[in-house]
Amino acid sequence: MKTALIKNLSRHVGEQVTVQGWVYNQRSSGKITFIILRDGSGLMQGVAVKQEVGETLFAEAKRLTQESAVKLTGTI
Repeated sequence: MKTALIKNLSRHVGEQVTVQGWVYNQRSSGKITFIILRDGSGLMQGVAVKQEVGETLFAEAKRLTQESAVKLTGTI
């Protein structure tokens, strides 16, 4: 699995990568949660859809607090 900095994500469109950083903000609307992630190079938004990630992972994503250290893996 590739690990990428946020500033370089445009080079990985269509690829599955892992981004490491800290939760800057998080909001949820029932079946979808949005996680704003920051690393030393910038900010990005990750999206978790309950039907795609499953009940357990979705519940964990909703419990994240500001400055939680995370690794997000997904398709850019």
